[in-house]
Amino acid sequence: MKTSILFVVKSKEILTELIKSMVPLHGKFDFFFSESGEKALQILANNRIDLVFSDANIILDTGANLLNEVKKISPETIRFALVPNLENQTIAQITQFVHQLVTPPYTAENIENRIERTLKLQNILKNEKVIELVKNTTSLPSLPEIYIQIEQEITKPDFSMTKISNLISKDPNLTTKVLQIVNSAFFGLQREITNINFALSYLGINIIKSLIFYIHLFSNFKVRGEQKKYLEQLWQHSLIVASTTYKIAQKYLPNKFEVESSYTIGVLHDVGKFILLNTYTYPQNVTSHSEKLFVENIDAELEIYGCTHAEIGAYLLGLWGFPLAIVEGVAYHHKPSLFEKSTFNLATAVHIANLMYYIPSIDYQHFKELNFEKEFFDIVCNFTTLKKITLK
Repeated sequence: MKTSILFVVKSKEILTELIKSMVPLHGKFDFFFSESGEKALQILANNRIDLVFSDANIILDTGANLLNEVKKISPETIRFALVPNLENQTIAQITQFVHQLVTPPYTAENIENRIERTLKLQNILKNEKVIELVKNTTSLPSLPEIYIQIEQEITKPDFSMTKISNLISKDPNLTTKVLQIVNSAFFGLQREITNINFALSYLGINIIKSLIFYIHLFSNFKVRGEQKKYLEQLWQHSLIVASTTYKIAQKYLPNKFEVESSYTIGVLHDVGKFILLNTYTYPQNVTSHSEKLFVENIDAELEIYGCTHAEIGAYLLGLWGFPLAIVEGVAYHHKPSLFEKSTFNLATAVHIANLMYYIPSIDYQHFKELNFEKEFFDIVCNFTTLKKITLK
């Protein structure tokens, strides 16, 4: 069965161009086109629609935004908002009910890339439990407006670090929080970074973008009293794993993209837990189940929810348009052996960093002096396997 795609565009001129540009893709996908929200809802009611590309500001006769209505009546449909630019004041509202924003040009190549990336994600994460949990989440995390504006700025021909710096600096509270993290022990920098421009030059845009998203995520998530402590622990854990992953990647991964992506994976590897926190019994139910049956927390999640926070997180990041390498790294950060790659990769790096957070300090120098490194590693691996077998 072909993937079904619906385009909803008010401009006859743009819609005509879209219809023409999609002709080469008709063998791969089924396309539907509409100039109005009401007609689009009729198409949606009579057909299985997998993806919707719509003007962001199409308002129905009822006064509701079309894309918001699609979210309500067909939450499993992936929603793309077509926007002329990312400087519109309504962007913040739009991101509450769309998965990705798409800017011109709307060429066959650009649209196909969006579609293929989404389908690849669905091939990685076919677990219906993941989709169900995300679909039923009352407060789905969203990309912050400043993050989206930075993404847009990067693609401009006259892109500059100064423009990115000015964008971020418009929010003094965000700027302060970013600089606090950059200057903390997590990065271990030799000099104090006093402004965003220096931070961008020193660490790169991708790392600063990751921190912006991370701060937004934690600042906007509403928790009850008993969950507050857990969220604070998650904040610290994510920063430590991110900096450790980054340091590991600098040593063992070959290219700049992977190194910068490693920090993003590290800081967002547990983003799926925000969805589980919406179930109101997490993490207490997982901890209780884990202790009762002597299983790892990740296995307890799987038994309770039918999926894990790693799968949920990867699914979310994919819907938000993060690169596939980052999605895969998050998906497999607990089980990198399931990732069909035989070389050291991003999933390997974050897996090690995550593991190191939970183990106490080890006097490795002692084992090195005894020439006992390999034997020590074998003991640890054998003990982990034995522990699982014995406790179960």
